[in-house]
Amino acid sequence: MKRYLFVTFTLLFAIGAGQVEAQSFLKKVGKAIEKEVGKTVENKLNQLKEKSQPKQTEEQPAQEAAQPSHANSTAKAAPAAKNKLVTPTIVESQATYAQSGTLNNHEWVDLGLPSGTRWATCNVDAATPSQPGKHYAWGEIATKSSYTTANNKFYKKPADDFSGDKTKDVAAAKWGNGWRTPTRAEFDELVFYCNWKYVQKGGRWGAEISSPLNGKSIFLPATGMKDGTSLQEASGCGMYWTATPLSDQWNSGAHEYHFGGALGEMGVSERSYGYAVRPVTDNPDMINTPSQGETNGHQWVDLGLPSGTKWATCNVGAASSEHTGEYYAWAEVTPILDKQSPKNSTRGKWMSGIAGSTKYDAATAQWGEGWRIPSKAQFQELLDHCTWEWTSLGRTKGCKVTSKINGNYIFLPASGHIGSASIYNYPNELNDLTYYNASTPSNDSYYYKADGFMLSKRNVGTSLIDRKDGHPIRPVTK
Repeated sequence: MKRYLFVTFTLLFAIGAGQVEAQSFLKKVGKAIEKEVGKTVENKLNQLKEKSQPKQTEEQPAQEAAQPSHANSTAKAAPAAKNKLVTPTIVESQATYAQSGTLNNHEWVDLGLPSGTRWATCNVDAATPSQPGKHYAWGEIATKSSYTTANNKFYKKPADDFSGDKTKDVAAAKWGNGWRTPTRAEFDELVFYCNWKYVQKGGRWGAEISSPLNGKSIFLPATGMKDGTSLQEASGCGMYWTATPLSDQWNSGAHEYHFGGALGEMGVSERSYGYAVRPVTDNPDMINTPSQGETNGHQWVDLGLPSGTKWATCNVGAASSEHTGEYYAWAEVTPILDKQSPKNSTRGKWMSGIAGSTKYDAATAQWGEGWRIPSKAQFQELLDHCTWEWTSLGRTKGCKVTSKINGNYIFLPASGHIGSASIYNYPNELNDLTYYNASTPSNDSYYYKADGFMLSKRNVGTSLIDRKDGHPIRPVTK
């Protein structure tokens, strides 16, 4: 097997001193087996910074209301009212979660990432953020004098993700309970949501990683790598392990992240090389809003609505009210997963309402009988009988929806949305805009659309969505 296998996406960093050596080295090793053509950070940033125009809100044709409903649809729901947009009141709130702290005497920073993952400020064996620390072969917890395929414990052997396993994870073994090596998905998330810049700090070049979500940052110093007894490119290139192995027939690679003066990307390297490790820890402080009851173990809020509809306190797949949850194409009951392109089996087909169907309603399929995706009429009822405030709950921005009838409220996070251009299948426009799936289709001449609910700082209201795109779901019950 060749020395390096680089996959996924190419990011361009600000070019600084030392770039020529670093870039030359990465170009050299980058000639190994390539499976995908990378994408430049210019395209990535254009996608992140480009604000989608609000999708046109359209009134459903009168004849659509007469389409046959699914047997399990919400029969008592009020007929769809005329669409309208509401401009939410803007309530600027301070962060209600800890953005930095320590665990076992090691500092961490919360970058406001959707997963809540907290990143350490230093590498394993480093006393300051600019120190590289020591080098470890993949899945090993001790340094050694020579790094070879012959003395690597997991080279060409089946292996699982070891994050948190003290027998294989040097972060967990050296820093104690709660610390671990990040997974491939967690590094992907860091790459996607943060801005990266090649800078010099403490006399060492490296990547300054700043979060546009909350303004916090960390620094990954250049570390080089150990191959045999030699240390290569220690002054210009950063090379960091993830805990995630490459699943292939050779059982010799693992996912990593590397960067130089002008180049950085997720990739795969042989497990025998010595790389640095930047630990992460989970966030235990997820926030929930008050509830009045629960169905099948999921909590709901009674907003006193005329229809009697109760709204869940969190999205499908969410650990709490502030969490974005999972993303579903319309009428699909399994979430859009990492590397899976958005799809939809009903796109181009005539459909009736899907509420309550275990085949098409993800709320029912995931949470059980009694839960369902809201109809357009039920979203409209929220608009008619609640006040809307754009605010924050923990690390997430969104709307606090308060009943004008009894004062109870829910929080709808601005969870973004996943389309065919979304890198890593992470949602675009997180904390800025989202579209929630509704259970009613839009049976136009092409059958590509469905009803949804748009939410942003600028306005909220019912809207059409593309059936194949990934959107969050906020269930309702009676």
